[in-house]
Amino acid sequence: MRRSYISPEFDHNNLYGTFNMVEESNFFGAKMLEIEDYVYLYTQNIIYYQNSTGEQIDLSSESILDSTVYSTSDSKKKYHTLTLDETQSSYTKDNATRWILNIGLSSILSDYLYAELKKSRTFEGIRNNMTVNNDVNSALKNYITNNVMNRYKFSRIELFIEYKDLRSNNLLKLTNNWDYLTYKAETQLTKFETETQYDGSAIRVMFNQENPSTLYNFNYYFNILFEKI
Repeated sequence: MRRSYISPEFDHNNLYGTFNMVEESNFFGAKMLEIEDYVYLYTQNIIYYQNSTGEQIDLSSESILDSTVYSTSDSKKKYHTLTLDETQSSYTKDNATRWILNIGLSSILSDYLYAELKKSRTFEGIRNNMTVNNDVNSALKNYITNNVMNRYKFSRIELFIEYKDLRSNNLLKLTNNWDYLTYKAETQLTKFETETQYDGSAIRVMFNQENPSTLYNFNYYFNILFEKI
């Protein structure tokens, strides 16, 4: 047989299906991750196991390693800020201080979903070299962004405020503390306003301090509820 010496126009390389983190649907349907109908983020922790490279290959060997603990409280603390409303008058600032709470809803939800999928070992058996960036954790985050985040919508927020007497230490005026122990029925605040970003990625919560800031500061906490679309 004679050779044609014509080079092939294309090279064919086999790739792992996990290089693509976007679920593709077709006429006959597609695989679908089962998710919770509601995600209520309060004070829960999630514990999961993985090896030193972030892979989940063998639970029996990984469970003897130090576990990874996701804290809902820490995640919410990381993705929010509490600031004074700079447009308020001096009188309001002292007697009914107006606060603005900015919360990154998408970041908090993504952190929770990541921990849940890690706990469920959804990517068990997938090694780093089977992903496009050679990082299974990065691939899992991409999967959540591309396939799971758009299946949830923000439903409501619960805000909790516990006032602390400042008369023994006035140096802490306008200094407030994030504290999950504030989450109690008797500390729930019902009078506040919200503005949600058009894409649901963040929310702004505005509220007035019910006790004068010259005499009280407060500990605070919030819970968030998401619903499946």
